Amino acid sequence: MAALERKLKELNIKYIKRTVGGKEDGVIDQLFFNDPDGFMIEICNCENVKLKPAGSIGRLKLPFDGRHNPPVELDSNAANAS
Repeated sequence: MAALERKLKELNIKYIKRTVGGKEDGVIDQLFFNDPDGFMIEICNCENVKLKPAGSIGRLKLPFDGRHNPPVELDSNAANAS
């Protein structure tokens, strides 16, 4: 994140930086900036937080072997349902 922030400054690209989350859920640093076409880009270190899918886990097809990044936290019933 620090290297990307330095690069954005070097290229004189305006960006917004924020940190979300907390001790229980983990902390995510985020950088937001616009690409040349005006689309908003978000870069984050989301691997710091486990995903906790809500409601749609029965329809999602995620690898359950630990390869998913960021990690996905599933209850045992949801993992067995797929």
